[in-house]
Amino acid sequence: MKSKLFSVVLVTLLLISGCGKEQTNKESNENQPKILKVMIKKKNSKNLVVETKAEGKELTFAHYLYLDNKLLKKFPYKSDAHFSYKISKRGIYKVRVFVKNKNDKVKAKTTEAVRM
Repeated sequence: MKSKLFSVVLVTLLLISGCGKEQTNKESNENQPKILKVMIKKKNSKNLVVETKAEGKELTFAHYLYLDNKLLKKFPYKSDAHFSYKISKRGIYKVRVFVKNKNDKVKAKTTEAVRM
């Protein structure tokens, strides 16, 4: 009888502790910013534009500009998801977008490459 009661208590404790971890993971995912889309476009032959769509609370955006797969310039965090740049050299450009929320959680995504 004691062994059956012990087994029931053990199983109950395992179930309760497992449920708590799922809730914690769900809560931590909700605190993460989510990048829905990053798009790079040629505005004209000398300007490129990056538009970012993201979800989260109090988001800020930083941009790293790459020319021919080499880091060209870093742009600090700002509240505007829109980024534009006037190019000075011809080549293949791409931008890595960093999205940070109010809890300093960061996600990043890189645009496709565009020839300018």
